Amino acid sequence: MAPGRRGPGTPAGVGRRSGATQGGGSCLWVVVLPLLCLVGTAGAQTDDGKAMYFWETGPWGRCMGSDCGPGGSQSRAVWCAHVDGWTTLHTNCDQAQRPSNQRNCFRVCDWHKDLYDWQLGAWNQCVPVSARANGAPQLALCHGGEEGTQLREVGCVLRADGSPADDAICEYFEPKPRLEQACLIPCPQDCVVSQYSPWTSCSKTCGTGLKNRVRSVLVPPMFGGAACPNLTEFHTCRPGPCSTPEGVYSLRIGPWGPCALPLTRPARQAKRRRGKGPGGRDKVGLKDPEARELIQKKRTRNRLNRQESPFWDIQVGYQTRDVTCNHWNGTTVELHECTPMDLPHTVQSCLLPKDCQLSAWSAWGPCSNACSDPEAPGGARSRGRSVLQFAIGEEGVPCEALGETEACEPPGEGPLPPCPTYTWRSTEWSDCRVDLLLSQQDRRRGNQTGLCGGGLQTREVYCVQGNAEILTYLSDLRDKDRAAPTVRQMKPSAPPLLSVTFHITASPPVQNQLCQGPVPSRSQLCHLPCPTECQVSPWGAWGPCTFENCDDQAGKKGFKIRRRRVTNAPTGGPGSCPHLLEAVPCEDPRCHDWRLVSLDRCRPDDGKPCGPGAQTPQIQCVNSSGGEVDKSLCSSSLPPELVPCLVPCSRDCVLSDWTPWSSCSQTCSSKTIEGKQMRTRSILAYNAGEGGAPCPNSSALQEVRNCNEHACTVYHWQTGPWGTCTEDPNAGTTNSTVGEDLTSCSTGVQTRKVICVRVNVGQVPPKKCPEGPRPGTIRPCSLPCKKDCIVTPFSDWTSCPPTCDTAVSSVKQKQTRSRLVIQFPANGGQDCPEPLEEERDCEAPKVCPGYRWKTHKWRKCQLVPWFLRQFSPGAQESCGSGLQTRAVSCRRLDGAAAELAECLLQARSMPPATQRCVIPCQDDCQLTSWSKFTPCSADCVGVRTRKRALI
Repeated sequence: MAPGRRGPGTPAGVGRRSGATQGGGSCLWVVVLPLLCLVGTAGAQTDDGKAMYFWETGPWGRCMGSDCGPGGSQSRAVWCAHVDGWTTLHTNCDQAQRPSNQRNCFRVCDWHKDLYDWQLGAWNQCVPVSARANGAPQLALCHGGEEGTQLREVGCVLRADGSPADDAICEYFEPKPRLEQACLIPCPQDCVVSQYSPWTSCSKTCGTGLKNRVRSVLVPPMFGGAACPNLTEFHTCRPGPCSTPEGVYSLRIGPWGPCALPLTRPARQAKRRRGKGPGGRDKVGLKDPEARELIQKKRTRNRLNRQESPFWDIQVGYQTRDVTCNHWNGTTVELHECTPMDLPHTVQSCLLPKDCQLSAWSAWGPCSNACSDPEAPGGARSRGRSVLQFAIGEEGVPCEALGETEACEPPGEGPLPPCPTYTWRSTEWSDCRVDLLLSQQDRRRGNQTGLCGGGLQTREVYCVQGNAEILTYLSDLRDKDRAAPTVRQMKPSAPPLLSVTFHITASPPVQNQLCQGPVPSRSQLCHLPCPTECQVSPWGAWGPCTFENCDDQAGKKGFKIRRRRVTNAPTGGPGSCPHLLEAVPCEDPRCHDWRLVSLDRCRPDDGKPCGPGAQTPQIQCVNSSGGEVDKSLCSSSLPPELVPCLVPCSRDCVLSDWTPWSSCSQTCSSKTIEGKQMRTRSILAYNAGEGGAPCPNSSALQEVRNCNEHACTVYHWQTGPWGTCTEDPNAGTTNSTVGEDLTSCSTGVQTRKVICVRVNVGQVPPKKCPEGPRPGTIRPCSLPCKKDCIVTPFSDWTSCPPTCDTAVSSVKQKQTRSRLVIQFPANGGQDCPEPLEEERDCEAPKVCPGYRWKTHKWRKCQLVPWFLRQFSPGAQESCGSGLQTRAVSCRRLDGAAAELAECLLQARSMPPATQRCVIPCQDDCQLTSWSKFTPCSADCVGVRTRKRALI
């Protein structure tokens, strides 16, 4: 900015003056400039003693220079400014405090991209945003729903040793990664409870009692939040003083007594019969025949409802209990002393208890064991009995078991055949599949392919008869013995099982219920290896120029070869890796050359203890393959010369050794591309003065050299994928499997295409590539063995429904049988037979003579006789609680009567024959019975209702 021109901080008055002169022409600027200079030199300090002028600096410019590295320089603008913001002459500012306008810098070149990179640190702890806004370094209190931030360190480093470098080097190629990111802090959630409910009423009507109030949990504690407080509070209360001493009297309720019939009932019945007189029965005869028929039907119906079955003898009686009012000293007083309390009932209806009566045991049935079982050597037989009288009442003794079994030995002579044994079998495991686990989480991902990682394998588990072959053999043997008894008597045979040989095949499946013990797992976790990509090392250095074939040195054409190796083998072998060898043509090839092994210790010249000297190289003579040979073979080449070095003196500047050369930035060189390598060293100790050698400048701490100076004419062999394994016509073994023998498969061959490729050009004639390292085009391989499908025999047909059906159905029942695949075909083996499951129709079953319980109408509710309950508080003669009974009979499905024993065996549980009942009093709320439920209002989730009305 020119002296005198208004800067960014120029006062508003200066700006207005300039704006007023714009219309008058530029000549007014000539007048203003000297005026500003006179103002600038008027004084060097303001009224408060501060300097009026100070130095301002601009940003550093781009690093410039002829060489790459730390030898560059950059500059910036420096000017003198007034405190009001405008620029003035440099002479007005203090020259002793003038900032530098130039400095050394690191000049970045394109090939530095391979040497430097950003190093990313780990994200630190998440800090709330409020803590950063308040400037607090420690964590603030966590607020619900508040987000936080976390930081990390990012710096530019040298890839070779990780030493830090200027961020500007890495920023030249890539923006600096972010240092901050948002994060979420899971705040602890304290327990949140509701307000207390109102206090309950006092537990006592007089004296000292308790009342309580409660509250509920609205939000439970989470993430380490505070626990919930107490949810209940108690408080004492005193409604008022008691008229009598508190706790003086209390009720004592005794147990219910035994159930008994009223003693006056027979007398009342006799009196009723005597009251009818001798002509009582003649009144019936006065009725017409139709009336007599109706009376007879009613008597028959009542007789059915009176439980006249021999299985029932129900009598409704009553039972009482003592209720007394006791003083605290144990004496009994009048009940009116306890009248403020609700007096319980002292009499209630009950059922006269009856014990269960059973018939005698029937005869033992036949022995069930017709075979030999080591785990259950004996058989079992059973017998049963029937019910003569059901248990009635809570005190009635219930019926014991109606059947029992005992061990037995089957009749007859001779050993029994072994019993069938059953065992679990399984098919082979299926292939490992990852989509099975994914489909359990998301149905939309069930058809994905190419997945890897944790998967699932499945198999079928089925039950088979383990000794079916032995039992079949013994059955055939018994049939032969029965057919030829005379032959058996003439020549006794040896124990049959000692000379039996048979071929065991796959057994047919049976019902899984027959197998005991734990069921083998039907699934197991597996791992499907993810495809691994091939990773190779960086290219090694180019080797010497050697003949393609040192045994044939007719031509003068040679190759320089460089190699790289596989650092991470891919899935399926190294066939998918890129080429590992490259060659470039060269002139004057040699089959032997010197190789530097190491350098001896630096020895100063003229026997001095320090100063310049030389290092003797230790070398070997090697051939084109890198193997060491006799040194005389390398006589045509000059050995490496001594390497100059320096041993620092005690006062000299001490430098570290050079780092190894970095990898070359380019693979080859051309007119526009040049490979570079760099190495560095550092200052370990500065010179101590007094003649000591000074330390070099920063540019001497780095060396750069050219590399890969050969032309970009690089060739390499490129291989295609291996083809499928085919049978070798020269091999005589056939590819087949016999039983379980999988070792008879033949050896096949695989071929692939190999071409010579020029880098960045494409395929060239094969003579351009060295013939020695050419990959092979054919290799032997193992042909996969054929696997035929193996299935089990068909299982037995599933059982049809019983020979009779409780309800006539128009749907025909099916019976099925199936077989399982225990080995799937592979590699061209025989396919599985069809079908694996068969079905057929069952014969139409007949209607079963089923049985059901029939419940009859409930009898009238029987109350305790009035003379027994007339003194109970609140009792009324014609209403109260009692018991009612009903008849329960057994019926066939066609409605015909049947024995109760048939329903006990084939029908559901017997319905109750007694229940508690209530005869409502005149002042009680009386409702009608419930109506039937209405149909459901919807097919899926609906509502149905029923009603009752107020009487």
